[in-house]
Amino acid sequence: MTHAAWGALQDRIAAAFGIEPEAREAIVRSMLERSAKGAAGYWLQLFLAMGIASLGLVLGSGAVVIGAMLISPLMGPIVELGMGLAIGSPFLALRSFTRVAFSVVMVVTSAAALTLTLPFYEVTSEIAARTSPTALDLLIAIFCAIAAAYTTVRPGSDTTSTAAGTAIGIALVPPLCVVGYGIGTRVKSIASGAALLFTANLCAILLFAILCFLLLGYSAVSTAELEHAELAKQKPGAIRRVARALQVFFELRHGWIFRVMMPLALLGAVYLPLREALARVSWQVRVRTAIVRMLDALPQSTVRSSVTVDHGSVAVRLVLLGRADEAERLERDLRDRIAVVAGVTPKVDVIAVLDASALEEVAASVRASSAPIDVAPKEAELALVQRELAASLGGAWPHAAGPLVAWRLRFPDNEPAVVEVVHVGPALGAPAADLLGRALSRELGAEVAVQDRAIAPEPIVAEPEGGWPWLQEARPALAWLDDVEALHGCVEVPPSPGEASPGEKASGEVEAVLAALRSLPALRSDRVHVREGARWRAVVSTVPCAPPEPAPADAAAGADAAAGADAAADAGAR
Repeated sequence: MTHAAWGALQDRIAAAFGIEPEAREAIVRSMLERSAKGAAGYWLQLFLAMGIASLGLVLGSGAVVIGAMLISPLMGPIVELGMGLAIGSPFLALRSFTRVAFSVVMVVTSAAALTLTLPFYEVTSEIAARTSPTALDLLIAIFCAIAAAYTTVRPGSDTTSTAAGTAIGIALVPPLCVVGYGIGTRVKSIASGAALLFTANLCAILLFAILCFLLLGYSAVSTAELEHAELAKQKPGAIRRVARALQVFFELRHGWIFRVMMPLALLGAVYLPLREALARVSWQVRVRTAIVRMLDALPQSTVRSSVTVDHGSVAVRLVLLGRADEAERLERDLRDRIAVVAGVTPKVDVIAVLDASALEEVAASVRASSAPIDVAPKEAELALVQRELAASLGGAWPHAAGPLVAWRLRFPDNEPAVVEVVHVGPALGAPAADLLGRALSRELGAEVAVQDRAIAPEPIVAEPEGGWPWLQEARPALAWLDDVEALHGCVEVPPSPGEASPGEKASGEVEAVLAALRSLPALRSDRVHVREGARWRAVVSTVPCAPPEPAPADAAAGADAAAGADAAADAGAR
């Protein structure tokens, strides 16, 4: 195609979009004559967009992030850079490139500094969505680049909605804020993934903006006079010197090829990791879908499952109501089937949870392994399992939790067997209870959960006027005396009205608390000792109550008697 034919084709395409030659020159002139007075507004808008986007990403608010996209002015200098490369204007290209570079540094640095001031760090869905770009993100950037070029060459009210949609779709500032977040939190994967997304967006905008401007005939605009006029206005500096040096290269006959190849080469470089990421995501979706279908086809005895498919690894965890041998067969079957679908060896864990019938079968098998085959009553089989469990529990019990005084075995519906442990001491806590449950599960060959029932060893004490609160606090501890024979209760009560010393009058509240205390079922046991004291006091322990200490008056009388006896003995000796 001749140069004249190419120019005619450009004019026809431009005319189809309502772009006249004069309009093309006006747009280029407006870009070249951009006043430095607008720089303050640009940097203010960019800083505000950075702050809004960073906080929106941390809070996981998509609406806030969209607001930052609409405020961000970063698309402007990137499109101007594409125009400078398309028309061969070294001054416009260099000035726009400088602004884009400083904008990137400012947003990343500010976002990292803002991240350091946050009280918490959490990778929200908005942050995670910008750390794993794929080739599909590059395709989105291409469409947005064409839309951005269109809004540039057709400014006006008819393209306002297009400009807003382009700002939302291309999302330049949020990836840079995620880069700053990754730097602030020192998470390399977050920073590198978001940087790859921004680079892909930037390259797509540049390349397709250049192609659009070339197709619409902007390369025919004579910029020599405008370029020289703008360079003359510039103060001597690095941009002016470099622009004059590049002008010779840009004016070469085939210089436009080099200007197009620069963003094209960079785009090709980022396309390779983006294509690999897309293949990885496709593999994850395909494998996860196949595994979910396998699990949906399992019997209803599978009560819980978790599937993790990530970076070439597969992990599946199931909880099955049944015996351990059934879990092993299911585990082997799933491992073979998933390996065929995924192409990798998965990690499959199937945990057997004994229900009531399965526990009885386990007890029968234990019985059969140590004695001739015989039909034994269910009570005897369960007793054997209880003895096995008692031995395992005694060996695994943490001594720091205090003495174990009782335990119970329960079988909830559709849940693991539960062992309630009653002990006098500090509570086990969730980690210790989980470790104890795992130890018992290994001993029994099935999952067992541990439920902690801790009895505080410290006395529950209150003044005489605080009887009712004391009774409410002491009632749960005293209730254990009904169920656990290994426990003893020691209770001290203030003097009752009939036993009050002269000059003291017991209140009606004390009498009412005494009546409520005596009505407790636990006080009927001979392992509960109630005696008079100065305050309300109750303690539950594994040892009987200590005898009361002698009153001070009794101790003094005993001392006088002992002294008299010693004196009499001395007199007899003389």
